[in-house]
Formats: sequence, structure tokens, C-alpha cells
Amino acid sequence: MLRKTLKLIMRARVLFFVLAFLSLPHISIAASLYFSPNSSTVTVGNIITLKVLVNTGEVNINNAEGVIQYPTDLLDVISINKSSSVFSLWVEEPNFSNILGRITFNGGVANPGYNGSSGTVTSIVFKAKKQGQASILFSDGAVRKNDGLGTNILGSKTSATIIIKDTK
Repeated sequence: MLRKTLKLIMRARVLFFVLAFLSLPHISIAASLYFSPNSSTVTVGNIITLKVLVNTGEVNINNAEGVIQYPTDLLDVISINKSSSVFSLWVEEPNFSNILGRITFNGGVANPGYNGSSGTVTSIVFKAKKQGQASILFSDGAVRKNDGLGTNILGSKTSATIIIKDTK
């Protein structure tokens, strides 16, 4: 009798947890902005290309924007290329200031949007100026869900590090 009661209690607990889990709202993975490669080494005077990528978290998006900071004493931007971008519409063309150490972009795509884990936003070509460790980071950003409301689903912004070695 005690054994039957314990079995019934265990079944009730399992059923409770299963129902509680199924009643939770669907939680989607947040989007992210990141660089590739996220770490690299270059010598003074040489160039390196970093891709700015978006991971949509398995959700269709129609826009991403960002502000990227970099140290002007260590790096200069030579060019920015958007030819391989998943975005075809630009609210703000990718641009940079070697005086401020800032890169900005604001791109979009028409319906049904973009959905993927490594969509190229833009590529940045840097020239190494002097020895040191340069951190390239997003100081601001947004990734907007293609829901007609402009819902920002950006959950993370990952930085990159460039180690610049002397030519000696």
C-alpha cells in the first residue's frame, strides 16, 4: 500500500514538472554582434581584416546597427567593405573616423529578413601603427526582429583583440 502511494506521488510530481515546463512561454535565443577573427596577431605596418558578423538567434531580422570603437594610437582604418553584406539597404552607410576611433553602420534587408548564425554585416581593413594590444569593441548596437515593431533582440556584443608586434 505504501509502495503504491509513493508511486502515485512520484507520478504526480513528474506530471506537475512536465506541465509546468510545457506552459512556459517560448524563449528565443538573443541575437549577437561579433567579430571574426576575435583574436589575431599582426606586425607593425601590416593590415588585418575583421568581419563584423550577426547571429540572429534563429529569428528573422530586418536591421542591425552598431558603433565600434578602436584605439587610434594603434590602428587606422584603411577601408570598410559592405559588398558581402547580408544587408542591401543602408540607413547609414558604414563609415569611420580615424580621429575619433569610431566606426558606425546601420543596415537593413527587406522581407522576409535575414536568419542565420554568421551573416556578414561589413568587413573592416585595419593598418597596424605601433606595437601594443588593440581592443575593438561595440560601444552601442541593436539587432531588430522582423516583426513590424523594430523589437531589439540584441543580447550580446563580443569584442576582438589585435596584438601588434614590432617588426624587429
